[in-house]
Amino acid sequence: MKLIGYKDNSFAENKKSGYTCEALINPETYSLTYGTETNSKTGQGSSEDIIGFNKRSPQTLTFKFIFDGSGVIKKGGGVLSGLAIPGLPNKPENVAQNIADFKKVVYDYISDTHEPPYIQIQWGVLIYNCRLTRMTINFKLFKPDGTPLRAEADCTFQGVINEEQLTAIKNPLSPDLTHIKTIKEGDTLPLLCFLEYGDSKYYYQVARFNKLTDFKKLKPGMKIAFPPIAK
Repeated sequence: MKLIGYKDNSFAENKKSGYTCEALINPETYSLTYGTETNSKTGQGSSEDIIGFNKRSPQTLTFKFIFDGSGVIKKGGGVLSGLAIPGLPNKPENVAQNIADFKKVVYDYISDTHEPPYIQIQWGVLIYNCRLTRMTINFKLFKPDGTPLRAEADCTFQGVINEEQLTAIKNPLSPDLTHIKTIKEGDTLPLLCFLEYGDSKYYYQVARFNKLTDFKKLKPGMKIAFPPIAK
């Protein structure tokens, strides 16, 4: 498994942070979590909430990254899946330094952007663009003087998608979807209809769909649904 740091969410070759790290031992497992966010409302006379779709939640990837300086694991893995070959010299890894190098890739601020890096994780068929959201390092083995010999980093990464990719996945102006907009100061229903449909004349139908008694008095924070239009 390889982790590459980037300065922005374009993940372009010329935007690499300059830091890369490879796993001493590939994770035994990793977990991808998918989710959606919903809206609930109760219809008149209904005893249960009606659950509606709001948006998809960002994906998350979790795995355990192992650092070992005991000398029993050979860097690069070899044919024995990471086990050192008996009888051959093997220079132990410096766990503290390895953790510091790992943090440079996934956590430390980049001086150019004043933000933590974006990360691309590469392992087999897995190509995952993301950012670290949580990392817990558990130290498992020590020298007599307290120097760590083994540590495990439990990491959670949140998937990242830029605007161009998002537009390719979902066209927000698709006429077959009902869109929900939050009213801001200065918004008017005719203006919002123009922005949504390209024509302000639909304000009456939208007001009726949302059961608005006075469409001229929209309050900031209100949620207005814009249904699809039959062409």
